[in-house]
Amino acid sequence: MSFLILDLATTGLDGAEEFLSEEILAAPSNYKDPSKIDAYIAGKRAERADRLALDLDLCRITAVGTAEWDSEEPQVDLCQTEEQERTALLRLGQRLVGRQLLTYNGLKFDLPVLLRRCLYLDLPVPDIRIDKYRTRDVDLWDRLTFHGAVAGHSLSFYCKRLGWTDLRKSLSGADEARVPQTGQWAELAASVRHDVEAIRRLAVWLQLLPVVDTEPEPIV
Repeated sequence: MSFLILDLATTGLDGAEEFLSEEILAAPSNYKDPSKIDAYIAGKRAERADRLALDLDLCRITAVGTAEWDSEEPQVDLCQTEEQERTALLRLGQRLVGRQLLTYNGLKFDLPVLLRRCLYLDLPVPDIRIDKYRTRDVDLWDRLTFHGAVAGHSLSFYCKRLGWTDLRKSLSGADEARVPQTGQWAELAASVRHDVEAIRRLAVWLQLLPVVDTEPEPIV
């Protein structure tokens, strides 16, 4: 069984705010400057939008990044519409057959989101186990934290810690969640490709994958 590296990007569903508990979007009483009040409220709205992107029932997938662990360059399916999301998930479901998934924090986020979005889109649900002790898939965050026994770090932390200066992430997680509003779709694709390649390298560093020489052999 071979590994398929997976990374997802998400955003909040249109109109999803109506499902959030009521919150008073008002600045503290000591705020008097109208511009500061507006900035405070705008910041609170942004926080709510970021939360929606992380909510299994109130998010949708905006990008599906994949790669065969031993050869393939990272591929990204952008999902600007729900129909594109449906197509991307159907394609992903076909690629999952006979493969183990390799993710970073996938057991807590990517895999639950994948399963939930398949349900909401009325698609076949992949045979994926979220139980960290019984799953056949590999979550590098789970391995690095010894199943959550110690504190973890972000994927970007390990890129910096291990000196992978050639890997530069174009968007933060919050920026990724706001792409439908900012229109930074090309940057989102680059950001997801970054994460897929970082997962591959981290798995090699953890000795879960062998080093693969992808340089073409010289023609004699």
